[in-house]
Amino acid sequence: MEARDLMSTPVIVIKADAKVEEAAELMLAHHISCLPVLDDEGHLVGILTQTDFGLHQRFVPLAGDLYTVLGSWATPKTLEEIVHVARDRPVKDVMTHPVITVQEDTPISEVVRLMLSKDVYHLPVVRGKQVVGLVTRHDLLKLLS
Repeated sequence: MEARDLMSTPVIVIKADAKVEEAAELMLAHHISCLPVLDDEGHLVGILTQTDFGLHQRFVPLAGDLYTVLGSWATPKTLEEIVHVARDRPVKDVMTHPVITVQEDTPISEVVRLMLSKDVYHLPVVRGKQVVGLVTRHDLLKLLS
């Protein structure tokens, strides 16, 4: 069995210069937890997952210092201000890159090994620089059914 046998397709993608707000809307509308990120030529340049929306330095400047600067930062007003600034940021500022990928003919054993050793839940399946599918840990359930 190979990656092509388990991958989900078609893949919902987003451009690197799109806003974080657009990415969140896509993920919610399609009930997905990640978006491969493409450049203007359609080449894979990153991946945006739900965890990239967390409070860390890439997503929210000063996120690492909020507890020390503010003591307890999560007031409704402060949170609203942070969200307002964060949703206008470009996806390229918060995406994970470089991306770990597999080819269509990658054996499932290698896909599983990569997911476990790299602690990732999503592996884009590529043909050249084009995304043709996505294998998620959820897709691995197909092995059991």
